[in-house]
Amino acid sequence: MSGSRPSWPRLALRALGFGLVAALVLPAALMFGLLGLAHLAGGCGAGSSGGCEMGAASVGLVSIVPALVLGAGISLFRDLRRGRG
Repeated sequence: MSGSRPSWPRLALRALGFGLVAALVLPAALMFGLLGLAHLAGGCGAGSSGGCEMGAASVGLVSIVPALVLGAGISLFRDLRRGRG
């Protein structure tokens, strides 16, 4: 079974797994990257009202679902492409 295509339940579980990993990693990377850039630019830090941090948090929250879809889509694309060999 090394050259054959995996079954659909296995593909779906693998896609869900990759999607969940992407939904955890990508939003966190975006949020911390945005915070880092904002602090380097001097837009937020000590003495600010916290709007910068709230903006970074909302970017992280809004990017969870697209990251899940992107991770699952990349996993499905890779697995289906690998099956064609």
